[in-house]
Amino acid sequence: MTWKRAAVVAVVVLLALGGAAFLPWTADHFGYARPGDGGLPSRIHHAGRDYRGGGPCFGADETALTRVGEVGTLFGASHPVFTTRPVPEPPPLTLVVRDSPGCFVGYALQGGP
Repeated sequence: MTWKRAAVVAVVVLLALGGAAFLPWTADHFGYARPGDGGLPSRIHHAGRDYRGGGPCFGADETALTRVGEVGTLFGASHPVFTTRPVPEPPPLTLVVRDSPGCFVGYALQGGP
């Protein structure tokens, strides 16, 4: 009977950990996006630095931007990360992440240059 209880506890713990992966706090802490539009984290990591953002989306001309990386998504396609053209010296002060077609979210460097 105790092995059945241990198995039930193990399954409950695994389900809880799996569900926690979809919480906004977990995504923000580890810097990945949740599935769907609007699932970007408020903090991303690029070129060894942290960036904060996550405000409302805005339109941008993608041809005026240079792709410099991506934000991984839990069970989905990654979101490309852009900076202005020409590419500034590292680290760039601002980054732009495409959330969905025609929707970009800005991120600012934390901690100064």
